Amino acid sequence: MRVQKLILVACVFLGAVLFSSGVSILSSRDGAINTKKGDIIKLPQAEKLSNKLSAEEDKLINIMLLGLDGEEIRSDVMILLSLSPMENKLNVLSIARDTRVRVKNKWAKINSLVKMGGEALVIEKVEELTGLDIQYYITLNFEGFRKIVDTVDGVQMYIPFDMNYDDPEQNLHIHLEKGLQVLDGRKAEQLVRYRKGNRRGQGYTDGDLGRIKMQQAFLKAFISQKAKLKYISKADDIFLILRKYLKSNIEIGDINRNLPLIKNLDYDDINSYTLPGEPAYINDVWYFICDREETQKLINERFRH
Repeated sequence: MRVQKLILVACVFLGAVLFSSGVSILSSRDGAINTKKGDIIKLPQAEKLSNKLSAEEDKLINIMLLGLDGEEIRSDVMILLSLSPMENKLNVLSIARDTRVRVKNKWAKINSLVKMGGEALVIEKVEELTGLDIQYYITLNFEGFRKIVDTVDGVQMYIPFDMNYDDPEQNLHIHLEKGLQVLDGRKAEQLVRYRKGNRRGQGYTDGDLGRIKMQQAFLKAFISQKAKLKYISKADDIFLILRKYLKSNIEIGDINRNLPLIKNLDYDDINSYTLPGEPAYINDVWYFICDREETQKLINERFRH
């Protein structure tokens, strides 16, 4: 049995990818994770973050998922996963990377906080925006993302229009043709990172919000296509990828404690939302300004029960 290993993989992709009750791993007494070869994987702990998680009926389990850019100093993908023990549901809140936050009496974009203060600072600011208590984080870079997608034989997606963008400074080159196709890891990365083309007028009409919607669509497609028995045998391969490219404060004890909740989640009813707000051009910089009133309304109506 290797249930816990696959659950950790599942948490990376909305707490659901590849989950099956027939898969698990061995765990050591100190909460480290053991692979089949006996290697111990220590998951780094984030300062200022609580590692204690409870599956009490009235307590949400909140996990911050961060996807790092090529330099690993900014978070191109920021998703809050909220698991509800009462309803066995998973809510997803995407956060625009240009969201404006206050740090040390200065304004900054939230995607820059990884470099400034690591996951702890990101979580501190997301908690301020949402009012939710975030217990966990999972950080994955795009190299690991590409390898995982390739391991499960790609993801079928419909590309709504030709996507072309080149940024030599970031070594980012996006060239996707319109139409239904199976995306390998590299093309999947291009899809979730695309926002605009090099020419004026190309790209999503709603900018970064369009990219967020596409990221959510990709994650849902990944889950619906890969949560199948034929991919369960690849859990070990994915886990070995994660041990190299993933950073988290999740421990085996936390997974075991919440195993009943994770097993009972309704993976066909994943609710996706975006942090409310509007883009604004302030002092020659584009920001996304969070609407605090609408955010609290969303959290109270959809996340708290």
